[in-house]
Amino acid sequence: MDDSLQKYPISKSLRTWLLQELWKECGAPGTAGSRDMSSYFDYYSARCQRFSHEGGIHICVDSHGGIIDIARQIVTDATKDEVCSALARQTGNGGNRPNWTIDTTVELCGGLLVMAELGLQNTEGDPLSWHRDQTLRQAVARHFQPEKQLQPDNPRLGKLFTARNLIYIGGMKIAWTSNIVDHLRLSEDTQTVFVFYHAEFLRYQNCFPTPLFPDSFIDETLLTLALLFPQNDRKSRSWLSGQISEYSLDRGIERRFEKFSFWHDRLVILHQAFDEADPRGLRQWWNDRRNSVQWYTFWVAILVFIITVFFGLVQSIEGALQVYLSWQALKQGGGS
Repeated sequence: MDDSLQKYPISKSLRTWLLQELWKECGAPGTAGSRDMSSYFDYYSARCQRFSHEGGIHICVDSHGGIIDIARQIVTDATKDEVCSALARQTGNGGNRPNWTIDTTVELCGGLLVMAELGLQNTEGDPLSWHRDQTLRQAVARHFQPEKQLQPDNPRLGKLFTARNLIYIGGMKIAWTSNIVDHLRLSEDTQTVFVFYHAEFLRYQNCFPTPLFPDSFIDETLLTLALLFPQNDRKSRSWLSGQISEYSLDRGIERRFEKFSFWHDRLVILHQAFDEADPRGLRQWWNDRRNSVQWYTFWVAILVFIITVFFGLVQSIEGALQVYLSWQALKQGGGS
């Protein structure tokens, strides 16, 4: 369609068309219109508008149809160089735009297909490297390789390892990200954990016979979300409902590190940071049940301290009252 990239919001019919056409060569199902992909299209629109700023010098297409034409070439496994060359011929090398506009346009389209930052222009978060001699599928597979370089102290992730407890026990922050490259990344400077929350996008990708992501990658990413936001945990459900409401994760949770390949090392780092976090303040002490003996000991000590202070205060008040009454009695006796 020839609708402008600057037109917002995107109509329902255009959304359905985009869902069917963007990943058509991947085998996108014809039931795309029944899916709630509103958060994806918020991302889609924000990305297009960001690349279109400064008079559009960062992009050499101005319609959704132009995005689709490039996306089709990418999905059919053309290399980045081939896609860029075809776009340069089509647009006359970008007209009066800078030479790098061709590259940024192709990177925008590739990023829309996999929800990742590509290249170094207009990026927010860690980028995924896409070399000119690679297809996008090859670049994604090269970046998301199974790795288990780090060894965890415990083979299992405890039931307390949830996003809610990362905040209320570990003192961390949760930052929702639309860049899948940043998923589960822990910023040690700010103690912020980035979470890719577009579960419906992942489920849609999982319907494709030939997805752009490696085998089992989507399932494992969804499993990490189920791990952080367990549906059988009432407190996690209640907390999550106040954060995002796009998805529910009704599935079994596997808490053994060995079941994770693509996100294994980031989970090890995050779990270690959680285990080593010391509670700060009474709220974190109350929520920290990692060591039940320590938790009971601490709160018994607090209770004993409060009781001691209370009875000490009562005795002090009683003593002061007795002194006051004795003084009043002496005063009245002296007056008579």
